[in-house]
Amino acid sequence: MGPSGSGKSTLLNLIGGLDTPSSGQVMVNGQDVSAASEAERADIRGTEVGFVFQTFNLMPRLSAVENVALPLVFDGWDRARRRERARSLLSEVGLGDRTDHVPSELSGGQRQRVAIARALSTDPALILADEPTGNVDTDTGAQILDLFDDLHAAGNTFLLVTHERHVAERAERIVHVEDGHIQSVEDVSGGEH
Repeated sequence: MGPSGSGKSTLLNLIGGLDTPSSGQVMVNGQDVSAASEAERADIRGTEVGFVFQTFNLMPRLSAVENVALPLVFDGWDRARRRERARSLLSEVGLGDRTDHVPSELSGGQRQRVAIARALSTDPALILADEPTGNVDTDTGAQILDLFDDLHAAGNTFLLVTHERHVAERAERIVHVEDGHIQSVEDVSGGEH
């Protein structure tokens, strides 16, 4: 959590291997992303990390099921298995009846659910979500956060970036970032992590 320009998205890009740090190490699931080659970082992004972007980043001409299945193409899954996995994930996020719709036929909240299903497709160790409620209305944002809660309870790990306190308070821990530095860490759940 932090104000605009504080370094939140940069932190996600470093963890996800989209950027490389000028110093230090970035470890993801026991792998040093910062020391990895571009090909190794791409592999880590494809297997260890799922991304949920504020702007959804869906392919406009692909159906929901094709968008969700896209990461599995790069993993070498055959077409039938990809579609089965994608349909299952779309059902899990409440879009089982919208699998053949293209993004322009979906609401903002539905597009974000497709993006979440896509992030889950490779069963990553970590899901990075950059302002996932930023382009949806308040009610839809609450539904997306409820979905994150359900997915987290099922064993998925999320790192969510926001500048909104009510969104951050849904997490177990809030890391406050300002001017590219961690200012504090707040345990919200009261439990041990």
